[in-house]
Amino acid sequence: MVKRVDLAFSRYIKGDKNGKRSGKPRFKGKNRYRTIGFPSIKPDCVNNNHITFPKLGNIKFIQHRPLPDGLTIKRALITQKADGLYVTLTLEDKSVPSLTVDIQPTEENSLGIDSGLEFFVACSDLTAVKLPKFYRQSEDKLAKLQSKRDRRKLGSKARRKLNQKVAKLHQKIARQRKQWHYEIANQLLDKADVLFVEDLKVSNMSRRNQPKQGENGTFLPNGQSAKSGLNKSFADAGISGFLSEILPGKAEKAGKKVVKVNPKGTSQHCAICLNRVPKELSDRWHSCACGASMSRDINSAILIKKVGLGVRLTIKRKSSDNKKRRSQRSVA
Repeated sequence: MVKRVDLAFSRYIKGDKNGKRSGKPRFKGKNRYRTIGFPSIKPDCVNNNHITFPKLGNIKFIQHRPLPDGLTIKRALITQKADGLYVTLTLEDKSVPSLTVDIQPTEENSLGIDSGLEFFVACSDLTAVKLPKFYRQSEDKLAKLQSKRDRRKLGSKARRKLNQKVAKLHQKIARQRKQWHYEIANQLLDKADVLFVEDLKVSNMSRRNQPKQGENGTFLPNGQSAKSGLNKSFADAGISGFLSEILPGKAEKAGKKVVKVNPKGTSQHCAICLNRVPKELSDRWHSCACGASMSRDINSAILIKKVGLGVRLTIKRKSSDNKKRRSQRSVA
């Protein structure tokens, strides 16, 4: 626990290995911690469904699968989850060589992937996967449990039991989402050796809309209510974790590669003629003068693949002179 506090303050003051600083650490009571780590543990600590921890002694546990032969136990982690305690073991196998993936992307072995509002992923091969609704499907049941819990007395046994039910339902939703992510990752990796994905910042996508103020001082509608629903859909789908962790991890194990592409301009150009076709966020269909007509997300996926293969999009940028003129006009 002391090491975690020291690490939190170190990242707040100095930053991590990339120089990125974290927020100021806040106080956390002992009940907020859910894990205990053992950085050094004996290699023969597991014996007949029993495991021996330093200072904790011999503890019985359910070993759901046997440990592979020839591997050495290096670390152990005990995690408290909604349905019980779990032990995670880190194993070392010195015979496994370091894996380096060296695949040159081509038109045939690559696939462009776009994540949007309508589809979880849209692919350059004209296929798409709709957004999942694991949380929304359990939302009513969760609301009833929470309402029932809030009517119980604080600290009572009934309230603790309902808290446990709420936690287990959240855990079920998270497991459904994670299992579905792995299935989608396998389907995508079966299609190509190189996957081009957007270098997205989901935090920017879910940011609150800026307030709009009218001439008389009253605030105008800014679409925040609709944006709140979109933010819930993004959180329900888990797009960020899928693109940053699960898909790259599965690709590395399969000897394939995930390449991040700058998405700038991929939603405002035509995938066929590469001409600029401006669209609002509410426009979900792409239509171009060249005759191209398709879903906006499919069009973006094709463009992401082309950008990944080296095609450059012409992006109009406002010159500094125009900005200066506008600022002078506003001052005048």
